[in-house]
Amino acid sequence: MYTKPSVMELTVPGNIKLVSALGEMAELFVKNIIKNDSKIQDLAFKINLVLTEAASNAIFYGCKSNNEQVKIKIELDNNTINIEVIDKGGGLELSDIQKPDPFDERGRGLYIIKQFMDSVDYHQNPDGECIFTMKKYITTNSQII
Repeated sequence: MYTKPSVMELTVPGNIKLVSALGEMAELFVKNIIKNDSKIQDLAFKINLVLTEAASNAIFYGCKSNNEQVKIKIELDNNTINIEVIDKGGGLELSDIQKPDPFDERGRGLYIIKQFMDSVDYHQNPDGECIFTMKKYITTNSQII
């Protein structure tokens, strides 16, 4: 079991053009920490995808302007990948997430996140920040360095 934490924290402007770069950074972070695992490509891609979706939602729904910021934290610790996306948005209700209509242009992100991640949580802190938390347990014989 891996016990030494590795953390990446970013605070970015609420600009939707940054979303793909955030996902790619998360993917590279995971690939550079976890070694000797044939399944790392799939895991890293999924982390890219869920962070891209969560950051898109935070920016689209949580930022009224480019002046507002989104905070992102990715932590690998105890064979768990923890991701937090924090914004000042109005919030969401996780229990309302349903299988999306395949013909709708929007509405797939949260469903995809719930399918790929082992745990998804959302709460609002006393400062009004919306905190979206995702966990993925690493169950292979990965060597995290």
